[in-house]
Amino acid sequence: MFLEKNKKLISICLISLLLFARFDLGIVYSKIFMLINVAINGLTILYCGYLGLNDKKTIKKAIVNPAILWVFLFSVLVFIYGHFKIGTYTDMYSRQYALLTIVPAILIMIILYYNMDDMLDILSVAGSFTIVTTLITSLKYDYVWGEWVDGTISESRVGATPAGTCVDTANFIIILLIPVIYNIYVNKSWKKYALPAALGIFLIFASGAKAAIIPLAFVFIILIIGTSKDKKVLRRNLLVLGIAGVLGIILIMSVPLLYRIIGARFVELFTSLNDTEYDLHTSTGQRMAVTAEFKKHFGEHPIFGHGFYAFKEMPYSQLEEYKVDGVVNYRHIHIHNNFMEILFGFGIVGFILYYWFPVYLLAKTFMSKNKQVIILVLSIMVSFLFIDLGLDMFYNYMTPYFAYLVAYCILKKGENESFS
Repeated sequence: MFLEKNKKLISICLISLLLFARFDLGIVYSKIFMLINVAINGLTILYCGYLGLNDKKTIKKAIVNPAILWVFLFSVLVFIYGHFKIGTYTDMYSRQYALLTIVPAILIMIILYYNMDDMLDILSVAGSFTIVTTLITSLKYDYVWGEWVDGTISESRVGATPAGTCVDTANFIIILLIPVIYNIYVNKSWKKYALPAALGIFLIFASGAKAAIIPLAFVFIILIIGTSKDKKVLRRNLLVLGIAGVLGIILIMSVPLLYRIIGARFVELFTSLNDTEYDLHTSTGQRMAVTAEFKKHFGEHPIFGHGFYAFKEMPYSQLEEYKVDGVVNYRHIHIHNNFMEILFGFGIVGFILYYWFPVYLLAKTFMSKNKQVIILVLSIMVSFLFIDLGLDMFYNYMTPYFAYLVAYCILKKGENESFS
């Protein structure tokens, strides 16, 4: 049959469409974009149903496993808190939003289960496609690109799409890049993936997102260490990477545009760490102030938390300073840290329900004897450590569910096989 003969191509197309719809178009910018997401998810559900009818054993493995259990348990917790407004009142929760965030990630995992032999290639091609569509979508919808062209730059960071900010773009691009970079470095697929890899790295640096730039460096370090055949090769590769890093820092600190996008943000980060008074119109100052308030108030409800996104509703969350006609004002903000947001909202119980699965993945990774699995999964996990430190990811974004479910698939694939 056509569907069976073209399973790999169909899988690439559907995963690419799911990623494009959720990561680029999003579901809140317009009703049309939301309907596109629904349509693509519906089409993919039909295809997964077809796969399940033809191979019941694989579909059972794809939906009865620790990954799905994690998604189910934590999603139920968020639903209970958000829908029934347990704790501090907030009107943020949406079942439709939650479903269109979680379901695509589950569908991608199911498709990957039916394509274990081609998993890395499918992830790389779909990721490359999404990187290109993200750049095109951002060029259309992010007005800051126009400032780059005409030279009237006020906000130098670019990469925003209808689905989110430039930081959101950088966060999912780093995850998409991991199999692409692996294919280039290990499998020497330069012709196929060099351009999308270059575009993806460009988007990360153009976004100025510290939470994506730092893990990008770690991805290369993990890749170099993991693939080095002996100590001599390892030292040579680390030396080359170190020289490239130093040259990159010199460029970032000396080229005005690069300094505005990246350098100034790192300077702000390191110079603000020891400040006793927080500068509430800077990102670092706001996060330090949020951390201080979190420490003061987390102990009020440590076990079950204050409620779904409760921090923003508190009087002490007015920590972003802005001016209107010269008058200083303050607005309420989220915690912007996944660890603290979950602890504050859902307490220790919610923290365990969310983070037991990443810990499980890490444990399985270090127990694995497959070097390729260690490189790929560890790259994902290290990247998400920095992403979680910089943003609350558990509800608004598909990125963590996509990343962790893909990591689980990689672990299952690597139990008996190597990646080609």
